[in-house]
Amino acid sequence: MKVTAVSSRVSILAFCVAGALGLGVARAELIHRYSFTEPAAKGGDVKDLVGKVDGKLKGEATVADGKLVLANGDKTSDDATLSYLEFSASVLPKGDSVSLAIWFTAKETGNFARLINIGDKEGSEGRAFIYLTPRNADGSTRWAITATDAASKTAIDSDGLDDGKPHLAVLVIDGKAKKLRAFVDGKELAEAQDLGDNTLDKVKAVSSWIGRSAFDADTGLSGTVDEFRVYDTALTAAEVDAVFKAGADKLPAK
Repeated sequence: MKVTAVSSRVSILAFCVAGALGLGVARAELIHRYSFTEPAAKGGDVKDLVGKVDGKLKGEATVADGKLVLANGDKTSDDATLSYLEFSASVLPKGDSVSLAIWFTAKETGNFARLINIGDKEGSEGRAFIYLTPRNADGSTRWAITATDAASKTAIDSDGLDDGKPHLAVLVIDGKAKKLRAFVDGKELAEAQDLGDNTLDKVKAVSSWIGRSAFDADTGLSGTVDEFRVYDTALTAAEVDAVFKAGADKLPAK
């Protein structure tokens, strides 16, 4: 009991010292952040404001007016001139949970155009991946993770988000609860889905992209992205709401 009390006091003291020094203890779970605040022409770099995984603009992708700008029309993901953002390494954490938060605006995207695609591919198809698309084949937004192929995925479908309006989408993989959760504009959309075998450790993050799919036939994204964040925890509903209320380019008060 004596050791526990001492340990508690040491932990509290360390927390207070770190806070006083501005070390950001309360936000330690934010591991990557891309705010697109610095203009960048095609082929330029996008700085990771928190971690060390920068992005590279591909095709005609640019950064202007505080946004990543992608205009792909009918181009498919195997087109050498496709516009997208490619990260220099995996943006996923090493633990069992992750939250991917992205502020975006898209209008009438092609089927399965990717906001986010993190994973591997075999031939012309994706394998062991996470993805978020504002429009699948039936017009719904889809949030998904799979340890193998698309047929074995865990997924949540919601109303289509390619409506020309700005949105915050948050995809949460909760390793402790073994659930996939989906949020739009601060609100949870539907009942969380059991991950089953589709756990984060089985995702093969060979490529991490915004705007490109691991499936060659899928359309590239046309739209803008205001900010993309990666947390190494499963954000709670209250935390997602706080992130939404703070808005892009501003961290919520703690």
